[in-house]
Amino acid sequence: MPPSPPPGSFPNPFRESEKKAKALTQAINPTYYLYVHSSRNNTIVTFTRPDGGTLKWWSGGSCGFKKANRAGYEAGYQCAVRAFAKIVEEAKSTPLTVGLRFKGFGQGREALYKALMASEGEAVRPLVVEVEDRTPIKIGGTRSKKTRRL
Repeated sequence: MPPSPPPGSFPNPFRESEKKAKALTQAINPTYYLYVHSSRNNTIVTFTRPDGGTLKWWSGGSCGFKKANRAGYEAGYQCAVRAFAKIVEEAKSTPLTVGLRFKGFGQGREALYKALMASEGEAVRPLVVEVEDRTPIKIGGTRSKKTRRL
């Protein structure tokens, strides 16, 4: 519970109106999320409802890429294009906004961003209201595995 304001002071009316406006916007245009998990081995893009239920997902393998190509730039780009098509299809039936959530440092992360800024993402770009980086960054922690030698 937030601390109460000191006696004689008034709550900020602008802050209250911002909260109400945001709640109203959420009620009118719910925020769907596009999760992008890009690792060294694969890129996985998941499109979810506001409550977290998965609508559709794509990976480098489901887009037709095999073995090491699943983690490549082109696989991430193809996943992004297919995700954008689904977002546009969903936006036709219901008004929505989209939040992007990135995780990992793979090539698919950059590929999705470039696809969003290119002509493929032209219809989706106005719907994006937030971009968040959820990459876990190890600070200290345990000793990492020894480097792989080929």
